Amino acid sequence: MVPPQTPQDHQPKYYRHHFLGQEHINLTGWDESLGPVLLSLRHEAVEDQTRIILRLRTGSVNHVLPSTNTPPLAIAKAVNRDLTLASLEPVLCPRSSHLIAAYDEHVLVSQYKFGVLYQRFGQTAEEQLFSNRTSSPAFDEFLSCLGHRINLKYHKGYRGGLDTQFGQTGEEAVYQVYKESEIIFHVSTLLPYTDNDPQQLQRKRHIGNDIVAIVFQEKNTPFSPDMIASHFLHAFIVVQAIEPNSPNTRYKVSVTARDDVPMFGPPLPSPPIFRKGPELREFLLDKLIAAESACYKAHKFAQLELRTRSSLLESLVTDLREKSREFLGPSVLSTANGQNDSASSDFAETPKSESGAGSRFIDTVRKALIARVRSQEAGHNNNNNNNNSTHSKRQPNGTSDHDSNQSSSNPVSRSSTFGKKSTPSSPVSSPDIHTQRLNSGRVSESDCSSLNSVEMENGGDSDTGLESMSSSENKTCSLCLEPADLAQEVTRLKCDKLHLLRQNVSCQREIKRLREKELGLQSELAAASREILRLRELLKDYTTKDNTSTI
Repeated sequence: MVPPQTPQDHQPKYYRHHFLGQEHINLTGWDESLGPVLLSLRHEAVEDQTRIILRLRTGSVNHVLPSTNTPPLAIAKAVNRDLTLASLEPVLCPRSSHLIAAYDEHVLVSQYKFGVLYQRFGQTAEEQLFSNRTSSPAFDEFLSCLGHRINLKYHKGYRGGLDTQFGQTGEEAVYQVYKESEIIFHVSTLLPYTDNDPQQLQRKRHIGNDIVAIVFQEKNTPFSPDMIASHFLHAFIVVQAIEPNSPNTRYKVSVTARDDVPMFGPPLPSPPIFRKGPELREFLLDKLIAAESACYKAHKFAQLELRTRSSLLESLVTDLREKSREFLGPSVLSTANGQNDSASSDFAETPKSESGAGSRFIDTVRKALIARVRSQEAGHNNNNNNNNSTHSKRQPNGTSDHDSNQSSSNPVSRSSTFGKKSTPSSPVSSPDIHTQRLNSGRVSESDCSSLNSVEMENGGDSDTGLESMSSSENKTCSLCLEPADLAQEVTRLKCDKLHLLRQNVSCQREIKRLREKELGLQSELAAASREILRLRELLKDYTTKDNTSTI
C-alpha cells in the first residue's frame, strides 16, 4: 500500500462537492475505543486516485491517495492508526448520502447574533455598561454602519431570540444580511430598561448569552473581558470613535478574548483605523463571524461540540445500519439471527475477509446455499431422525482437533447495538460446532452426518434459534450456556422484538384506518339524522295544512 498523504481538516461541504450524486461507497463500523466510525470512499478514474472521508467522534478528515486494491478497513486504519475495529459494514439504503451530507453540514451556521454594548467614558463596571438608558449620536452613527434598523413587530427574518409579537424585548433592533447569512445585533440601548434593577437582567439575558460582542467607546476607556460575568461571552471587539459625526469619521478597532480562544482573522491593519463606510462594515462582520467560530474551539464550547458531534454520529451510524438491514428485507434479517441451519457447517471454514463488505457477501452466499440444502433435505431428515439420533449417542467423548480449531478461528462480528461485543449481527460458528460445544461428547464423522445430526437435534425446526440436547439428562438452562450461545439467544430476541414492532406499526395503521372509517360513518349518521328531522317537519306541516283545509 502506498503511504497516505497527511490528512486534511474536513470541510463541511466536501462530501457534497466530491461524493454526493457520484458513485462512491459508504461503510460503518464501531471501534471499542473510538466509538462509531463512518467511512466514505470514491474512486476517481481520471486522476487514478481515491478520495476518503473518515468520520469519528473526535472529528472528520478528508484524504486523497493513489488508487490501490487495499481493503477499506486497511485504508481507514492507515488514516487513523488508533482504530482497532475488525470489520466494516456497507451502507445499503435509499437517501443515505443525503443523511450523511446533512451530518457533515450540521456545523454550518447561516444565522448569527452578536451583542453591542455602549461604554461611556469612565465606565468600568458591568452594571454601568448595561444601565445606559440612551445612546448618543456617535453610537447611532456607528450602528448605521453595522446594519439597518428594523421594527421587530414587522420583522420576518431571523430574530435571535427577540420578541416580534408583544414587544417585550423592545421595538427596534439592528439587522443585516451578509454573504447569505442573517445577522441580528442585541443592542443594549435598544433593549428594555428596567427600573430598580441595577443588573438589568432583561438586557443581560440576551447579550450575556451571546458568544461575541462589540463594545463601542466614544473616548478611550479601559475594557477587559473580566468586566462582564458570562459563561458564553468569550470574545470582544472594541471600537473607539474618532471625530464622530463629521466628514472625517474614523474608528479604531482592537480585539480581546479569553485565553483559551485561538487566534482568528482577518488580521488587523497597522494602524487598526478604518474610515466610516463599507470597508469597516465588511471587516467587522468578517471578524465577528470568525470570532464566533474560534470561540467554539475554546475548552467549554469544544466539550459541548464534542458531545453533540458524538451523539449525532452515533445516531447516524445506528440509523444507517438499521435502514440498511430493513432495506434488505425481513428474510435477510431472519437468516442472520443465529439459526442452527443444517448446512451451515459446509461453510464454517470459509475465512472472513478483513473488510465488512467481503464478510457480508460471504454470509449472503452462505445463507442462500443453506436455504437450498434445507429444502432438499427436509424429506430425507424426517425419515432418518431415529437412526441419526442413535448414531449421535454412540459418538465417543471428546472433540477432534479439526472441529476445535474451527470453533476458535471464527470471530464473532459486532451487532448494531454499539458498545456490546457479544451480540453477532450474523452467526459465524456453524450449528454443528455449536452443538459440539453444548454436548462435549460427540465427533462428526462426515459433513453429511453432522448436518443430519444437527437437524435431528433441533427437531427439524431451527427457527427458534434454540438448541435441544440429545438426551434429557444433559439439558442446560439459559444461564449455563456459553457466551456465544447467549449471544445467539439475544440476537433471536432482538429479531422477535423487531417483528413485534412491525406488527405494532401495522396494527396502528389499521386502527387509524378504522377510526377514519368510524368518523366517516358518524358524519353520514349525523347527515341522515338531519334528513330525518327535516322530513318529520315536512310531514308535520303537511298534516297541519291538511287538517286546516278539511275544516
